Amino acid sequence: MTGGAGKRSGSAMATVDQGALGGKPAAAGRDTKVIALISAGHFFSHFYLLALPPLFLFLQQDFGVSYVALGLALTAYNLIGGVIQAPVGFLVDRIGARLLLLLGFGLNAVAVGLIGVVDGYWMLVALAVLAGIGNSVFHPADYAIMSGTVSEAKVGRAFGIHTFAGFFGGSVAPITMGVMAAVWGWRAALIVTGAVGLAVLAVMAANSAVLGQAAPGTKRGGHAAVNDGGAARRGWSLLLTPAMLLFFALFCAITFTTSGIYAFTINGLIDLHGTPYTLANAALTAFLFASALGVLLGGFFADRMGRHDLVASVALIVAAATIVVPAFVPLSPAALILVMAVSGLAFGVVQPARDMMVRAITPGTEMGKVFGFLSVGMSLGSSVSPLLFGWFMDAGRPDAVFIAAAAFMIVTLLAALAGRFVGARSGLARA
Repeated sequence: MTGGAGKRSGSAMATVDQGALGGKPAAAGRDTKVIALISAGHFFSHFYLLALPPLFLFLQQDFGVSYVALGLALTAYNLIGGVIQAPVGFLVDRIGARLLLLLGFGLNAVAVGLIGVVDGYWMLVALAVLAGIGNSVFHPADYAIMSGTVSEAKVGRAFGIHTFAGFFGGSVAPITMGVMAAVWGWRAALIVTGAVGLAVLAVMAANSAVLGQAAPGTKRGGHAAVNDGGAARRGWSLLLTPAMLLFFALFCAITFTTSGIYAFTINGLIDLHGTPYTLANAALTAFLFASALGVLLGGFFADRMGRHDLVASVALIVAAATIVVPAFVPLSPAALILVMAVSGLAFGVVQPARDMMVRAITPGTEMGKVFGFLSVGMSLGSSVSPLLFGWFMDAGRPDAVFIAAAAFMIVTLLAALAGRFVGARSGLARA
């Protein structure tokens, strides 16, 4: 930790690794352990979100229900987990991020594992709801812990690695679950998945002292200008400020864009240019993998450049300028994959910069509730997006998939710039 970042407000942090204050080697080791533990949990958060869809064929046959019914279970998982992140954020700041993270991770892993045991459909739905409740803790707790315990010079990289781990977990879940189901059966696949998560949770619990957020009250708000004289905003009065609402729109626009790209790039390219399925799939894959790489790259930029709004602006302009190209120009296979990869890489760079801009206007005591609130925006964007992009496809306008993706990238840019400007003008952050 940096020496100047240790001002306190509220209750003191209950467990602080004093070795982190004793020298750079101790601090570096502590940072590495915190980032590794938090990222491992985030990996499983996203893995569990995508553990059920690859098993739908088996679930449909064994439970004797429709795919719509299975979709309802998945909606319950995602919707519950998304919506309650805001109240969970308040709990994080009230009783501590570390405890809630361990409890939520445990509930998530147990619920997913037990789905492999039950025989009734409604038990499946109930366990999906419990899994969603457990999953809701990750974003508010993770960001509170990282912002409060990782050395100031490495927070951007911590955010980037954390986001990358989530991307990676979601990417490997379908093939991993499919292989395990083919070899051992779908029930064993879920039981093993839950058990591995509990094993990781045990490691996390054994090393939980290093997470440092056993109690709220540490004010490590990065560049936040928090008025200790009593004028600082807290709770809903902070969340409903114009700056926070703009960042809510930013989070919503980001997932609105990515969900549309994920869901309809392949069909859009096929209908628009007669692109072969394998090439369209490769183009989407290039976007996904480049996005993950961009997140890691963006973390390093975030730690080395103070103007996070400038990083986000350049990256979003590049992403929008490239994603829109397939709407107007039929590309060769190599050019199509390159264009999608460049767009994905640039869009990935945005995300650590986004998180650092939010951190810059957030008091350390409010970190959980702020990121919990903003994560609801992410859930909202990803829920609504497929409806609009699907409407474009039904209307015979596959080009609009790429035009809309570029347009919402520009909306993201405008929300980021406006959020930073309004935050600075309102005293939430230094101009």
